[in-house]
Amino acid sequence: MELFVEDEHYFGVDLGNSGIRLVELKLIHDKPTLVTYGDIELPFGLMSSDSPADLARVAATLKQLVGDARVSTKNVVAGLPASKVFASVLKLPQMADQEIAHTIRYQADKYIPMPIDQVKLDFYRMTQEKDVDEINVLLVATPTTVATKYLSIFQQAGLELMALDINAIAQSRSMVPNADLDVILIEFASLTADIGVISGGVPAMIRSVNVGAKSLIRAVAQNLGLDEAQAEQFVRKFGLTQTKLEGQVYRAMKPLLDNVVDEIKRSVDYFYQNNPGRKVEKVVITGGPAAIPEMPVYLANALGLAVEMGNPWQKISYANEFSDRLSGMALGYSTAVGLALRNMV
Repeated sequence: MELFVEDEHYFGVDLGNSGIRLVELKLIHDKPTLVTYGDIELPFGLMSSDSPADLARVAATLKQLVGDARVSTKNVVAGLPASKVFASVLKLPQMADQEIAHTIRYQADKYIPMPIDQVKLDFYRMTQEKDVDEINVLLVATPTTVATKYLSIFQQAGLELMALDINAIAQSRSMVPNADLDVILIEFASLTADIGVISGGVPAMIRSVNVGAKSLIRAVAQNLGLDEAQAEQFVRKFGLTQTKLEGQVYRAMKPLLDNVVDEIKRSVDYFYQNNPGRKVEKVVITGGPAAIPEMPVYLANALGLAVEMGNPWQKISYANEFSDRLSGMALGYSTAVGLALRNMV
């Protein structure tokens, strides 16, 4: 199993902390076309467990979803969140891919904060031009224990894990229409906000901040004296609207979101330092909390950049009767669609 691999027909699976999503596509008349999709809830925290019994429950749930969605292949590409990977951009002399693979084995220990024999390593050539002296290479690693855990889940589900992709790469594939654009991708997940600075269609930087849906809801619950179910309703209804409920929900969430904004600013500054002349054009947000009222406005004001909601279906052909349903689920499917789009765009 490799982190990046070119292979035959497969479907994409996004294993999240609160649920599983899958998408299967096929190229029909050179257009990525939706074959099937589906999602199913997981008990929160199950994916965080390393217990064999819990992994077996995840596998059984995944197997059920695959059957219900009538997926036509057992080959899978799965995504890894930013919190599970180490990524760094290396500048190397122009060389062939075989030489890159050899070189990074000897340089990886400078960039990966773990012993090399305890990680799975791979790379992505960011510079495609052959007539330049220096190239950028994205070095990616994930702990062997993580790769083994994912492999076990898919094997128990009766599936063949062909590759582990990086969520940020999958999301850029599904939501960034022009690979020449430099954009910031933010995925608000259950436990984290994952930030990717995307340049040339791949991450120039990946960061993860421990601010997710659960922490936002918890902050509102504590500040307003609510239970978490009530707090979630308040977050969904009032969000970051300062004129609603006297701005109490906004004020409860703002300190946490300010941490996300600060990390985005640091990431952009670092990107500019290492890529003079480049310019981040916009921010694309995805994940459930992206739909919090006024979230795009809040981020646009804080960052001074245009902010848009991600649409992973923009490159996909599907029947007209699915339009409303797919549009309503867009924020949750950015990773699964991007995984299924590998080798198609």
